[in-house]
Amino acid sequence: MSELDLRALHGMHDMSRREVIRLTRFTFRTGQDSRCVLGRRLFKQSLRLHFAAEDRALRPPLHRSLAHRPDLLMPLEAMEAERAALEELIDVIDELHAHPGADAGIGGLGDLTNSLVTGLTGQLKHEDAALPLIR
Repeated sequence: MSELDLRALHGMHDMSRREVIRLTRFTFRTGQDSRCVLGRRLFKQSLRLHFAAEDRALRPPLHRSLAHRPDLLMPLEAMEAERAALEELIDVIDELHAHPGADAGIGGLGDLTNSLVTGLTGQLKHEDAALPLIR
């Protein structure tokens, strides 16, 4: 991966860190205020685009180059599991927004949003630590 590609990836990570904090303002409001809905939608779309780009451009070469290093492949697989949990969490938050008051004991929007902030921040930190492996 070129240095330019790595800078773009770092930039996306920095943006995601900033935006997940901003997202908390939108998530705590359960109404259908168009700015809140748009903010959540844009964040979710940009994060999923980031994940898709990693799936196409980053993960396959990493898996190939680390195939002989199971000690380094395990953290990569753990990051993939973290990401799957984040995507599920985003879906649950979306569902609560679509059906306010139907949390079924899974926690309120505030708790779920805090989990998203913590999980995404940690996942991005793990990804940043793994970037030297792709050089």
